[in-house]
Amino acid sequence: MVLPDGAELGVRPAVADDLAGVVELHERSSTRTRHRRYLGGATVPAPARLRRLLEPARGLTLLATVAGSGGAADSVVAMANLLAEGDEAEVALLVRDDWQRRGLGSALLRRLVRQADTAGYAALVLHVQADNAPMLRTLRRLGRPTTAEHDGSLVTLTVPLTTPQPAKVQGRVPR
Repeated sequence: MVLPDGAELGVRPAVADDLAGVVELHERSSTRTRHRRYLGGATVPAPARLRRLLEPARGLTLLATVAGSGGAADSVVAMANLLAEGDEAEVALLVRDDWQRRGLGSALLRRLVRQADTAGYAALVLHVQADNAPMLRTLRRLGRPTTAEHDGSLVTLTVPLTTPQPAKVQGRVPR
């Protein structure tokens, strides 16, 4: 993948052997970034939880990596999860702070949308803090109809993957 600023990254499905790189991704992400990803939990998740995210029973986790220098291992700079729940799939992104605002989250989200479409899911669901403007912007960039349900500081966004009836679209992604 080539980002708008010319940076080149590898994107691939995660495997169990990626645990150390994903732990490092979390450790190198700020407390605020982890808080936004895990909706309140700002600590690095336990290895058992991360293992479940790496190889979900139903769904897919993508990792974005940059080549290490001098023979060092590739560094994981982002993780994108597509976790299936019935005919819907929940989506979550974690982009390391120094890789944010470069188009990486948008590119990974588009890949997850294509994967979910191909897999036949009816909709994507995202749980986002209402003040997480970067994630809300990323979702708006998809250009797809989205419904939003507010519950205090949490917004649950649903993106239909089938063609919606124009009269059925109930809201917009909050700004």
